Amino acid sequence: MEVIKTLKGGSLSNTKILWDGHNKIVRKSISINNNREYGLVRWQSQIRKLQHLHRYLPEFSVSIKLVGQTDGYYFYDLPYYENHINCYEALLKGESVDVIVNKIHNLLSRLAKISYGSTQGPMGLYIAEEIIFPLQAALEIGTHGRLPINDNELLFFNSSVCEALDIIQKILVKVKNERMQESLTHGNLTLENILWNTETKELLMIDPYAETYCESIMGDVSQLLQSSKSGYEFISNIYDKEDICIHKYPIDKIPKCFVNFSEQLIKKIEVEDWYSDSHLTLFHASQFTRMFPFKLVNSPRQGVAFLMYGINLLKTIQC
Repeated sequence: MEVIKTLKGGSLSNTKILWDGHNKIVRKSISINNNREYGLVRWQSQIRKLQHLHRYLPEFSVSIKLVGQTDGYYFYDLPYYENHINCYEALLKGESVDVIVNKIHNLLSRLAKISYGSTQGPMGLYIAEEIIFPLQAALEIGTHGRLPINDNELLFFNSSVCEALDIIQKILVKVKNERMQESLTHGNLTLENILWNTETKELLMIDPYAETYCESIMGDVSQLLQSSKSGYEFISNIYDKEDICIHKYPIDKIPKCFVNFSEQLIKKIEVEDWYSDSHLTLFHASQFTRMFPFKLVNSPRQGVAFLMYGINLLKTIQC
């Protein structure tokens, strides 16, 4: 196998474009021994999610070609799609915001129609795992001074996390027994996880996530806002190159194409019967709290900054 290119991987995985002697393939591998909870378990669950999506929405999803192991890693192989870029790149390169929004709206509607019915309590479980747990972990780490931040930043960090825990406990009381409509979801529907065919203008979902705790289509919408309205990928690139201020999220630097995308997407979906503004804000905030344990492994200061932004989003929710 010849390595053509190494791509950015998520959840501690490694993603490469390979040449097998006949065709290009995409191989996603994970360590058998290291960080199994945040790596191997999620990698394996992703295989099941890929199969599930391909069963119900084959025109929007990819199929697994091979699963195997080599040199201390497990891997699975996917087809390589020529003439495809992800939607994050497509928007930056000037592809029509209107067209991409319409296509993604259609995809969301198709996912929502594959209903799992109404369930009582999933939002309470989601909040406990994806907001309260990482906030408590952050407070424990911050209290013991095990973060790459100075003393003044540490005081701000600890007080902000305590305030967020108070807010989310009040929200939890209100929503923990709510009934929620659940459906098929992608689970990590960021702009980078949707491929855009530059010729046919069609979509393909990649890199789904199965451990969502709450199968609400609003979770998928919130991840699109994470990419666009909050510019997560763009801000991450800024954080890689510049000093990070944990007090001020650089939202003013997000390109207009992403802001336009988020505004048009909300206008499209706010008339849907599955739309909920309060749930959307809650899910949106959670995307920046739930990443904290992952960021601690390789980018702890980024983790702090994104957690602070998630807390600011939580503060906008009316308790």
